[in-house]
Amino acid sequence: MKKRPVSVLVTITLIFAAFTLGFFLGRGRGPEVQLSVPQAMLTKPTQVQTEITEETVEIQFPIDLNTADLVELQALPGIGQVLAQRIVAYREDHGPFTTAEDLLNVEGIGEKRLANILEFITIGGTP
Repeated sequence: MKKRPVSVLVTITLIFAAFTLGFFLGRGRGPEVQLSVPQAMLTKPTQVQTEITEETVEIQFPIDLNTADLVELQALPGIGQVLAQRIVAYREDHGPFTTAEDLLNVEGIGEKRLANILEFITIGGTP
C-alpha cells in the first residue's frame, strides 16, 4: 500500500478544521432578514363599525323558509350571514320554496347541511 505524502493529509486536516471552526463561529450570524409590510396595511381601515347594539331576538323553531329574515336564518346551525343572504336572494329570484330540498339549489348548501337543519325549518307551516 502506498503512503500518501504528509503534506496532503495536513492540508486536508487544516481545511476540515477551518470549515468546522467557521461553522461554529458563524452560527447566529446569518443574513439579517427584514420584512416589509405594504403601506396600505399600516393604515387604519376606512370603514369602522362604531355602533354595537345588543339586541335580544327570540326565535321560534321551526323557522318558515318563506317568511324568515336574515336574523332568523342565521339562527339555523351552519347558516351564517352569507348563506342567509343567499337563501333570501334565491327566494326573491325564484319565488317561495315548495320543499326543503329546494335549499339544495342555494349555493353553499349541500346534503349534509340540509340534513343538519331539516328539524329546524318548515315550508309554509308544514315540516
